[in-house]
Amino acid sequence: MVECERCHRKFVSYAALSQHFDTKHQNAQRPQTLDRELAAERELDTYKTTVHYAQGPSNTKLAAFLLILIIAAGVIGYVALTPREAGGSILGVGSTAPNFTLQDVAGGTFTLSDYQGKSNVLLLFNEGLSCQPCLQQMHDLDGLNAQLSGMNVLVVSVTPDSVDQLRGWMGASGPQYGKVLSDPGLLAFSLYHPVGTGGSMMTHTFILINRAGMVIWRQDYGPNSMYVQNTDILAAVTKALGM
Repeated sequence: MVECERCHRKFVSYAALSQHFDTKHQNAQRPQTLDRELAAERELDTYKTTVHYAQGPSNTKLAAFLLILIIAAGVIGYVALTPREAGGSILGVGSTAPNFTLQDVAGGTFTLSDYQGKSNVLLLFNEGLSCQPCLQQMHDLDGLNAQLSGMNVLVVSVTPDSVDQLRGWMGASGPQYGKVLSDPGLLAFSLYHPVGTGGSMMTHTFILINRAGMVIWRQDYGPNSMYVQNTDILAAVTKALGM
């Protein structure tokens, strides 16, 4: 509060005091300090206004940036956890299948390019021994032997387990028709980019490669629907091959 020197009325600002003095005491001598204080008050108001407008857009930009981060995190989480076709994957339908050579648990090695021009290959990337649904999936695929053989499709499962780790299970419960490959160095995993890697993959990734060496179907299942029914696999493979 500021006070009029003549009538001792109080005012909230020097601007209000100045207006009062010019109206009520126009014939009196104006106090020397009034104009100085009024100028200082106006300068302070100008500074506050400038700071307000300078900070306002920055706060708005910060809020917008944080909102974008939240939305982006939600989208990434949804994409990572939702089963989907691989049209947007690193290696999707229409891609040339990268060649690789891995140890076959049944003995010898498997080289993908050896089957080009001869057979279609259905790759199944999974977690192997650390995942019971994965073992069940590899075992149950034998139920499609007749149908897949009729379509000239070879099933090849790829796990991150070592050959020594897989041999006991392979002899007792492993598939009789398909092949099971050991990929402890994640060579094939890194080429085909299933969702996640190794023990943290939490998915089954099916990739169908035709005799020309092209990817013609891919599906990443998981983490909530890892085991896939044979009927669903057969329907997808039949459709991809145009049969």
